[in-house]
Formats: sequence, structure tokens, C-alpha cells
Amino acid sequence: MQVGRKGSPRWLPTGIVLAGCVLLLASIGVRATHIIGGDVSMRAMGTTPGLFRIQLNQYWDETKTSSGNRDQSVTLLIYRKRNPILIERITLRLQETIPLTFNNAACAALRQLSFTQAKYYITYQFDVTKYTDPDGYYMVWERCCRNDNLTNVNSGVLAGVAMVFYLEFPPMTKNGVRFTNSAPDFRVPNGDYICINKPFTFDAGATDADGDQLKYSLVTPLNGYTTRDIPISYDESPRASYPTIPWRTGYSLTNIIPGNPPLNINPTTGQLTVRANQEGLYLFAVQCEEYRNGVLIGVIRRDFQLPVVDCSKNTPPPAVVMANGAPATDLSWCATKPLVLTVEKNTTWAYQWQKDGANLRGATMDTLRITESGVYTVVKSQAKVCANDTMSQAVKVTLTKTSPIKLTITSPAPYCAGDTLTIQAEEQPGIQYQWRRDGKSVTGAKPALRVYESGTYQVMTKSTTAACDGLDSIKVTINARPTAQINASSPKLCPDSSVQLTATSSDGYRYIWQQNGATLPDTSRLLQARQAGLYQVTVTSPMGCTTLSNAISIGQFDRPTVQLDSLPPVCFTTATALPLQGQPAGGVYVGVGVQGNRFDPTVAGVGRHKLSYTITSLDGCKASANRWAVVTAAPGISGASRYGIAKGATVQLLTQSDQPIRQYRWEPPTALSRTDIASPEASPVETTPYQLTVVGEGGCVATFATLVEVIEPLYIPSAFSPNADGINDRWIIPNINSFPQAEVFIYNRWGELIFYSKGYEQPWDGTYQEEIVKTGTYTYQIRTGSGPLANTYRGQLTVIH
Repeated sequence: MQVGRKGSPRWLPTGIVLAGCVLLLASIGVRATHIIGGDVSMRAMGTTPGLFRIQLNQYWDETKTSSGNRDQSVTLLIYRKRNPILIERITLRLQETIPLTFNNAACAALRQLSFTQAKYYITYQFDVTKYTDPDGYYMVWERCCRNDNLTNVNSGVLAGVAMVFYLEFPPMTKNGVRFTNSAPDFRVPNGDYICINKPFTFDAGATDADGDQLKYSLVTPLNGYTTRDIPISYDESPRASYPTIPWRTGYSLTNIIPGNPPLNINPTTGQLTVRANQEGLYLFAVQCEEYRNGVLIGVIRRDFQLPVVDCSKNTPPPAVVMANGAPATDLSWCATKPLVLTVEKNTTWAYQWQKDGANLRGATMDTLRITESGVYTVVKSQAKVCANDTMSQAVKVTLTKTSPIKLTITSPAPYCAGDTLTIQAEEQPGIQYQWRRDGKSVTGAKPALRVYESGTYQVMTKSTTAACDGLDSIKVTINARPTAQINASSPKLCPDSSVQLTATSSDGYRYIWQQNGATLPDTSRLLQARQAGLYQVTVTSPMGCTTLSNAISIGQFDRPTVQLDSLPPVCFTTATALPLQGQPAGGVYVGVGVQGNRFDPTVAGVGRHKLSYTITSLDGCKASANRWAVVTAAPGISGASRYGIAKGATVQLLTQSDQPIRQYRWEPPTALSRTDIASPEASPVETTPYQLTVVGEGGCVATFATLVEVIEPLYIPSAFSPNADGINDRWIIPNINSFPQAEVFIYNRWGELIFYSKGYEQPWDGTYQEEIVKTGTYTYQIRTGSGPLANTYRGQLTVIH
């Protein structure tokens, strides 16, 4: 951001720029706007990264304000400095209004000087990830207009002379490390004016919370872009720079307030000096640069207006500050004793007390009670006439604190009923101790006091070597211990059950349970005790006091012995209800399919069913025995429904079951290797149907049938004579009709296919292309098709004529 510095524009380095703490201090018979100045500040809060208090101050001329021109809120715009873009907006609401204090009340009233500080502020949490640009950022708010009757400014311009509230700040993270910085802070100035042709000094210095080095200079105030017609800017466009105010002819940075010497500033302390030789109302700005380790990191600006007036008449003699009836200079005073500074009591004079050069609000009497160390002065002026004022001698007051004494309690907190505490004072030689509790003396003259009661304990020490008596107090609170008592729902518990233990209850109590001396994880006032033993609870009150309860004994009843006979697997389709046998008698059977003391498989359905038998003892304890009832469905048998074999061959009849089988039976037994297994071998000599009957584990019966088809093998003649004599005129292949999908191929000597047939319903008659083939040898190939008897036959066939 380019701003003016010593009359020349330049780019400010990364840092914090506090712009425009403007205090317009006088206007005699001139027209002015209601805003006489202001500033914007930024102060880091605690150790939280990005947490700042953002504050904007406006200074109002109360003679010009109205309900319509008191801004109820302001919106600061934050931009990145490099290639400026808008980052975010922060709205501050009006929080406080405070009147300013003038040295000379009569002159302030005569010149109608009534100024108010309006504070807008917020504690704001920045997102530090948005603020990492090494060139930094700036925040800004603009407002028009300044006083129209400024002597050194061309305030007659049509647009008016405006103001810029402006602040620059560095990135919040540098090289990945948090960077924290607060702007230097200008003190709020006193109401003041300059007497013509007399030396004048004004403190424009600042303090820095970070201890950085500060350097001061005079700069040209900023004007900005607002006007009389647009007093508040709503344009959010980033600005590369802000223009400065137009100096009136004959005025510049080197001649802001004419005089011998003209206005100048001490670059180290910020003190302004001038011996003015021309009356008027003068605007100027002070710039404070902030350095850390020799590097410029921030700049703040403050604008002022000060009047130069003729103070040659009615100058009162300086007031003489008195203490205990004598003129005071340097005073060393005990802080426990009252100290009152006084000046002459005379209604002719008006007084304004100051501490360290700053006006004390409301301190306008001829006496001042001192409560802090510092340098005190009083400004004396005419009470009813505006005239020159004078300053008293400076009185340096050093308040001596009481002799160092500090009380501590040697015992650790909390302090509970029955405890004995020791309050210990710092022990020093030659010291006398006097103790009090709640204002009443208690026995004890030693540096330690044993106490048993609550109260505020105070010790006073006396020493012949100390200027002040030592005094310290400490409040002791001894808290009542909680009540710790256990109630049990029963003195004994059943196996696998519990007894509820309840401890004394009150808001905020905490509980630690023990069983047989071992700590349990339970921390509520209710405990479900599941084992026999001795139980105790430690109860802790919200104040930290504890009480251990008496032990309570919980016993355990014997577990009843229960038996339940098992059930064999049963078939769903054929079984009847089975009796249940449990011991001892008198219990209750529970489970799917249970009806009284019987189990009905048809009600339960197929599956494994859990059955329980429960006995309740005379002590009320329950015990159970469990068994599984298995209900099975009829077995599912799978396998091939048909087998084909050549006569004389053997085939295995493969079957599978979906459950264990306890009995197999094949019928008929003819040509079977076994009749009592799942997959026997069969070697029938003729086509035979077989049936398998199985019995499952639950007694369910199922059957399965298969057919073993026995086929005669092929007999292939090696010759035939297609000579039309009615004998062996076709190539007849016996039993080929058993292979309806058979394919027959005949080839000549050159491999040419001369006959093909799928199925052999029409035997070959020895012709090819409707002519009888020649006598000779031919090759054949016969494929019997798919299935277990699939085969390929190859050979030679002789044709004879």
C-alpha cells in the first residue's frame, strides 16, 4: 500500500500500520463536521493464533453530532497488499462513548470544545491459513469530512477534506512459524492548545506491547476517496494507494505550523516542539515506525489538530502542590497510609490534575488522593475566563508497599472437617506477628498458626527496620465430609445374578467402589454386585472431601443341580411326541415344540431346537439344563436315472444324500456287488431297473430308482456283394439300431467320401452317385454317438461283384 511519508510516496514494508488517531482540538467560530478524528488498532489477545482485538475510535464534536450522524457500526475491509484482493470484512458495532478531558475547562467551554471518544470494537478470530502472504495485508475504512476551517489545508475544495482509517499488518505465519505482533499504541491526548510566541511541547509518543524499537517522523495526512456527497465509502475495489490532503500555499511538511522553530518531532521519543508565531487551526500527522531486530515491521499514523491562540492576558501564577502543609517535590509514602496532595483553595481558579502528563478524568478539585506511584502536576487556569494557564511543579510520589509478607497453607487442598491446617507466614528475623480470624484476635505470635475452623485469617507484622507494617490475609474454607452409607437390595445373591448396592446420593458426589479391598471400575452411586464378598464405597464431595463407608457383606446361595435327558434324532414326517425327562421334578420346560413335558417334532419342524429345563430353588435361585432336539426331514437322494453299458460290462451306481444315512437297501440284488451301500457296482446281462431305499438318522425313509440298459455290441461285416442276386446285396450291420445317433462314413482308396448316414435306417447298397462302385477295398468309420457306450470303429470293407 503506497502512502505518503515525509512528502514522498513509497511502499511501506510488511508490518502493522495504525492510521489516523485524529484529535481535532479547537475550532473558534468555524463550521466543522461532527467527526474530528479517529484511529484503528489491532492487538493480539493471549496465545491463541489469530485472536485479536480490533478497535476503531471516532472522535466526535458533540456540538455537531445528531442521531443521524453517529455511526452505529463500521465495516473494515481487509486486502492483500501484493496484487490487492479483498480477503474479508469485519463489522464493528458502537460499544462505548467517553467524553475527553481538557486542561483548561473555562477555555474549552468558551470555545465550545466538547469532544467524545466513540469506541467500536470486537474480539475477532482470524483464519491464520488465509494470512500467509509475506508482503502482508491492510485493513481500511474511509469517512468524510474533516474541519472545514483548517489553516494549513486547502479545505475549500468542493469534495471536502476526508479521512482514512488505515492499518497494515504482517502475515500471521512466516516460514511455517506463527508470527505475532501488536501495533504500537498512542496514548489518548489531553485537550490542549498552543500559545503564540511561547515554547510548546506535546507528547505524541507510543508504547509497544512487544518491546520493539520505535522511530517517529512527521508525515502528510491521508485524504482518501470519500467526499461530502459520499461520506462513507462502499466501494470494495482494492486501492493501490490513498492520496494525501492538499496543503494550502505556503505550508508543507517542513512548515506545518509556522514558527521559530516550526513544528518538529524528536525521532526517538515522539515529543513535539514548536514556538508558533501565527494563530490558526493546524492539522498534522505523526508516523511511528516499528523495528524488530533492525527490520521495519510496522508503521502507525496519528493525525492531530491543534489551535494556536493569543494567551497574553490573565496568566495565573503556577499552583504550588502541598503535602502535609509543605510544598512537595519527591515523596516516599507508605501505601497503607492516606496521602493527599493539595493546592490553594480559591474559587477564582480552576484545576486539572495530571499523572505522568495525562489528564485525570474528574480530578478538578483542589485536593487529590494518591493511590499510585507517579509524577503528579496540576494545570491552573481562570475558572470563569478563558485565559492562559500555568503548570505547577512536578511532584514525584513513590508509594512504599508494606513489608513483604505472604501467607501460605502448608497442607494440600481440599480442607475437610477433622483436618488440622497450618497457615505459614514468611519467617523473618526481628519480626513480631499478630494473628486474627474474621477480625478477632487469636492466640499465636509465631509465624505458623494451626487452625481447625473456616474463616479469613490475617497476620500483621511489625519491624523496627521497615517503613510500613506487613499485612496479609488468607481465606480458609473447611468443608464438611460427605455421608457414605450403602443399602443392599438383598443380603445374598443367586449364582449368575446380582444384588444392587446403593450409596448415599447428593449433587456432584463421586464414587469409588471396592470389593474385598480391590478397586472396581464402577463410579456411579449404583453397583450391581455379582459376587459374594465385602463391599465398601468411597464418596467424594464436589469440594474434594472423602468418606469411606462401613463394609457390607454380601453372601451367595448354593446353585441348584439340574439334569435333562437327551433326545434321539426323530423324523419330521413319522415321529410322535416324545416325553421329556428332567431332574429334580417340578421344573419348567421351554423350547420350540415343547407342550408341557413333551416335545412334538411336527410342531417344532425340521431343525435343531434348544430345549431348557429350569428349576427355581426355595431361595429363589434358578438353574437350567439344556439339550438339543434334532428333527430331520426325509433324506434327499440324487444320482443318474439311467446307465447304458455293453453286455458283459460293469457300472457303478453312484448316489449322494443330503444327510447322514444309517441304512441302505438295493433291489433287486441281481448282478449287484452289494445291496447295503450307497454306490454298488452293477453287471447285469440284460436291461434291469434298480431301486434304492434309505433310512436317515431320524428314521425318515426315501427311495431312488435307476435303469441299467444292457446293449449288444456291434458286429461289423467285412464284405458284401451288391450284385442284385438278392443275397447280401446291402451292407447290413447287426444291432446298429441300438445306436440311433450313430454316424457311418465310407471312403474310397483316394480318401473320397462316397457314403454318409446319421442313423443307419437305410444300409449302403454299394452305389455312389447312382452307380455301383467297383470291386475293391474301401475304408469305413462308424461313430456310435455320445453317452457311456460312445465309440469309434474303423476298418476295411470289401465290395465283391
